[in-house]
Amino acid sequence: MPWEKAKAFDHSAIIGSFLPKKSFSSLENINFELRNNSTVLQTGNTSLMLWKIDEIIAYVSQFFTLKKGDVIFTGTPKGVAAVKSGDVLEGYLENNQVFKIQVK
Repeated sequence: MPWEKAKAFDHSAIIGSFLPKKSFSSLENINFELRNNSTVLQTGNTSLMLWKIDEIIAYVSQFFTLKKGDVIFTGTPKGVAAVKSGDVLEGYLENNQVFKIQVK
């Protein structure tokens, strides 16, 4: 699709810290958030996903060999916005900061 080239370029994805699965009481109820310069831009919950995480893994596994540490990108919650040089982006899972970067 046309957005693939716009999103899939070198260094286009931030991968934050990994948290153990046991950190979450349910994969179907994980809150996540993206802040830009301390302003919340995106917020969501895995319960809002069209397919459950286990369903996505099962489907993708039909076509690709998945190994520990592999990442599956699933989509974007509402609140997409442009970022500019100097912006500070922070990502959270259940109030745990998993990344913080400054856009160059």
